[in-house]
Amino acid sequence: MEIVLFPIIVRPQSDSNDNDNIEQIDEDIAVTQSQMNFICPITQEEMKKPVRNKVCGHSYEEDAILKIIQTRKQQKKKVRCPKIGCSHDDVKGSDLVPDEALKRAIDSQNKQSWSTL
Repeated sequence: MEIVLFPIIVRPQSDSNDNDNIEQIDEDIAVTQSQMNFICPITQEEMKKPVRNKVCGHSYEEDAILKIIQTRKQQKKKVRCPKIGCSHDDVKGSDLVPDEALKRAIDSQNKQSWSTL
């Protein structure tokens, strides 16, 4: 699982709630990071059946990456990892394994989201 960091600006406040505000910002960052990790780089949607590439370590929605592999194979072309910045340029179906840890994390996050409604 890859963690994406976003720059934030914290403006000083004169109130005594500074620590509460910083904690809230930290919480918001953590939620944003975990949600970003659950987004497929192909579909830009939350993954339901994530698979991990054994070669580069990136995860994708299974159906989406397999469809790309199949299409490119028919064109006799290689598949480049769709994760921006990754240099792996020969993704194969045999390189993909179910990403059970990511699936559990997504399910857990969704369960928490539903329980807070």
